[in-house]
Amino acid sequence: MRFLKSLFNKKPAAPSRVLNEPKQLLTGDIFCFGDSFALPEAMRKQQLQVNDIITVEFKHEHYIQLIGQGAGDKLVYVSFPRNPKQLIKCSLLLSRSEVEALFDLDDFSEIFEEPGKARLTPLTEQHSYGDMLASEYIQQDFSTSGYIHQADYRDSKPPQYSDQEHGQEFEYYSLSGNQGLRLIEIFIFENGDTDVYLSSLRPANDIAELWIKGE
Repeated sequence: MRFLKSLFNKKPAAPSRVLNEPKQLLTGDIFCFGDSFALPEAMRKQQLQVNDIITVEFKHEHYIQLIGQGAGDKLVYVSFPRNPKQLIKCSLLLSRSEVEALFDLDDFSEIFEEPGKARLTPLTEQHSYGDMLASEYIQQDFSTSGYIHQADYRDSKPPQYSDQEHGQEFEYYSLSGNQGLRLIEIFIFENGDTDVYLSSLRPANDIAELWIKGE
């Protein structure tokens, strides 16, 4: 009788970890965007798995970036920079042909010319990323130094600028529009590689569902 009593009074096993918000996601976890029409097709109602987590470091701030992939080849980047409204940053990496389709390249080249006061107007909104575009972009950052770390430093400091094991150095350029909610971000690395991202600051609840890996 004592055995039966203890069996029925047994508490359910505690979950392995808590996953209540996107910034708690780890590699292998799965998340799903909602159906907001403010999201591009590459994100809207898409289920993605976190393939990797990196850390973006600037002099006075660092934050993680999740790299998610769904059924297609297009990667979605979700990061968590500091901001008063706790918005998340959703980004897509643009190919050269996509940059050419969206922006005048002569205007785009002004981003890299001092004093860094470029203005950009998209050539078209009739694009699969049209929902992420601002009507106009004004330059905010010019040749700002930073590092990419191929590791998750959300709960600790990344290796410092003077350390031998610092990350991959880059120069950062950015433009913003729509009251700072839409961004163009450019990372130029030491070897000359250049990444151009179209980014949008969105409410965290645009990520509607979260699943822990294996559960």
